[in-house]
Amino acid sequence: MAFSFFKKSPAPQVETRKPVQPARGGTASRPPQSAPPQSAPPSGPLSVSPSGGLISLDFISRDPLEGARRMGKGELEVQDVSSGLHPVVEEAAMLFANGEDEAALNALERATFDDLGSSAEQVWAMLFDLCHALGRCDAFEAHALAYAERFERSAPTWPASPSRGAANGPPTLTLSGKLCEASRAMIDQFDRLACKTPLLRLDTARVQDVDEDGAKMLTEALVKIRRSGHRVAMINAAHLRDLLAPRVVPGTAAQPEQWLLYLEALQQLGDEAAFEEFAIQYAVTFEQSPPSWDARWVSATLLPSTPEPVKPVGKPAVALQGEITGARQDAFAVLTAGDHPPGVLKVECCDLKRMDFISAGLLFNVITAVQATGRQPRFVEVRPMIAALFVLIGVAAVAEIQQRHF
Repeated sequence: MAFSFFKKSPAPQVETRKPVQPARGGTASRPPQSAPPQSAPPSGPLSVSPSGGLISLDFISRDPLEGARRMGKGELEVQDVSSGLHPVVEEAAMLFANGEDEAALNALERATFDDLGSSAEQVWAMLFDLCHALGRCDAFEAHALAYAERFERSAPTWPASPSRGAANGPPTLTLSGKLCEASRAMIDQFDRLACKTPLLRLDTARVQDVDEDGAKMLTEALVKIRRSGHRVAMINAAHLRDLLAPRVVPGTAAQPEQWLLYLEALQQLGDEAAFEEFAIQYAVTFEQSPPSWDARWVSATLLPSTPEPVKPVGKPAVALQGEITGARQDAFAVLTAGDHPPGVLKVECCDLKRMDFISAGLLFNVITAVQATGRQPRFVEVRPMIAALFVLIGVAAVAEIQQRHF
């Protein structure tokens, strides 16, 4: 879904530390600890809204340098700051770090049937992330529909690229499978969501088939939404047009609802000439007045223009990529290079697929050396499964973590 569904929350409270314990379901062990630190960095990477609603997943430490400044150049000890994490978050993060993807997925899926309280948004974000990482598009969309129905808010959509979510622009709802009577719950959800936002994007790229019931429900929902003053921009409407085209046979008075949905797709595409041609054919074939062309409903006129990407100036951003496992000493060499200026050191993690527990502990200590040189790492576009590990191991307590949104 092409929007952000995580709300900002007030500053978090400092959490109480607990002894180092392996996460439930995990098999990895903690790395041996060095001498205890003179002062522990503040925890509290998660924040809960005062109303008890869903939580913010930015995982931003308000003063991540405090402990490190007092430590000087000595190494920081890996501490367990996970007292505020839901047990299933710890379990799934550890399983994923150990490469046990299916077990992590099963744990997250089971947890969505439970009352997760303030951890609900975090668990769902991890579930969407893992489905995407495993290429489980059908499961992703099924969970997205369940999410939208449960929380009555826009659900994520399958990202077009694994390195970019859909955090900007209007919310997007994806239709999939066959549109038929069995799709009523999905169409009703589309109706409810569209009436809560001025503009909703409707992605039809994964629609596999349409029958008369499905076409009628979708067309009627679109008409109702427009009459209420809200707007719907259909993206990938060409796919829907091509799917319906063989059923639209001039002179054959069959499947009138699919004719109307076909005309809707033409209007969304801005193809006025084809629309007028088939509108006349509809009138002749069914002896009924066809819908009229209305340029206000062309998708291109509804969606905001996409700004040109800003080209990077100067040196490329520091990045962590691929799978970082085995605590290789050179895994984080890009962070300790001496040619980065003092201040915030932005670390791109959009292509970071996995990090194991031991490597995360090494990263914790590497941050100490980086901070001693006057630089503060800011990890951006961190996937939720890895962000949860960063909270579990304590990285989020000494560095700024900006999680990727779907």
